[in-house]
Amino acid sequence: MYGNEFVVNQSLSQYATKLLKMYLKFPENQKITALDWNARDGEFLNTLTKNATERFLYGVSDSKYNCDQMREEGFHKVSESHYRSEAKITNDIFSLMVVNPQIDSRIIDELFQTMDPYKMPNFREEVQDMVMRQEEEKQYLKDQMKQQIDFGELEDKQSIKAIAEESEEEKQERINKQINTELQKRVKAWRMAIKEQQKKMQSMRFDGFLLQRATTYLRPGGILVMVTLKDLIDETISFKLVNQYENIKIIRLEDDEFLQSRKCIILAKKRVKPTREEYELAKAIARTKERPYDSFGKIREITASLEDEPEKYNKQKFRAKVDAIYEVIEPQVEPSYVVPESDPEDITSFRVGPITGSEALITMKKSKLIDTYREKYSQVLSNKEPVTPTPLHKGHIMLLLTSGFLNGYIGTGPDQHLVKGSAIKDVREFSETDDEGNLKVVEREYYNIGVKLLNGQGQFRKIM
Repeated sequence: MYGNEFVVNQSLSQYATKLLKMYLKFPENQKITALDWNARDGEFLNTLTKNATERFLYGVSDSKYNCDQMREEGFHKVSESHYRSEAKITNDIFSLMVVNPQIDSRIIDELFQTMDPYKMPNFREEVQDMVMRQEEEKQYLKDQMKQQIDFGELEDKQSIKAIAEESEEEKQERINKQINTELQKRVKAWRMAIKEQQKKMQSMRFDGFLLQRATTYLRPGGILVMVTLKDLIDETISFKLVNQYENIKIIRLEDDEFLQSRKCIILAKKRVKPTREEYELAKAIARTKERPYDSFGKIREITASLEDEPEKYNKQKFRAKVDAIYEVIEPQVEPSYVVPESDPEDITSFRVGPITGSEALITMKKSKLIDTYREKYSQVLSNKEPVTPTPLHKGHIMLLLTSGFLNGYIGTGPDQHLVKGSAIKDVREFSETDDEGNLKVVEREYYNIGVKLLNGQGQFRKIM
């Protein structure tokens, strides 16, 4: 098997992350905000934005340990939740957005049996062999029939004559037409099988969902960094990309790392205004899964002339434009993307999923509410000799005694004694006669209240 689940769902290597960092330029002396939807321990986003002067990092992880790690690394805000949970975040605000979804093990089992599983087989060679064998069989049968049948006695002599007089050019044209017809059938059947496989995997995928979510919260001009399998870059991804983003690049990892993880990095800049005019480009990017991994970084030449063959020229020009999207990750002399500034004060809301207990405790520690309450209302917590807000009467003290709230030692020195109060519910039955003279049994509840104490001389006393 090419690759495994553990490697696929790991973060990019430090080497790949440092190379990727060279594609980004951060504004000097300005604030930027960056969010990683599957941040793990935050190391990837931390390394990626290392060159930023003032950075405010946000992370989402369903692991409490990873969230604690991010807080220790200085992340501005962290949500302990799964990235699929409901989110309440300020729209169109973040400078940089990282999308790196977890890949379901069933998808890995489906795709990783072969390298480039979507690479189209060489149907033409297969179809040519089949058609040529059929032609040889026809010719053999025809020769056999000539030896056994007198064609002069057949009624349809014109048809036989036409077959017999077929020129070599006509024969080749007929064969080519048959080959193309069969080839179209094979390609169509193959594409239908691929679509069925995609439908089967659709319920296991969350990359399209995360891309849409990231687009909602990324500001116009913001930079998208999406890490995903080459085999999953299809219509689910391509149309969202082309409609919402420009300056799209699909960068695969170097050979050794790519053969293990099959990962590509999509870099793109969010459009100021969405468009639907790049339909053909979206269709071309949707076939990334069919593109051989070793073709990345190679741009095919334009051989046709605009004046002599304008249609062919335009096709080749578009093909070269698509080829230029695909690269192999490598050191950069100049960054390709400028990350825009963004003030964290403008992010008025950041919450993914429900608040967890640990997050609530962290928030409470930051809040001044408890300290204010202690200062104003609670003498028990801060005063060694507290006094009541209002004087207690005997009735109040007896209620406290009998309810057990004053159980324990009272007084000091020779006057110290141990006190215990109790209130036991009891039910009593008695008979009474109602207004009509009927005798009936009535139950009533009573509380037997008692307060006992033990003094220093070992004597028990019952107060009530």
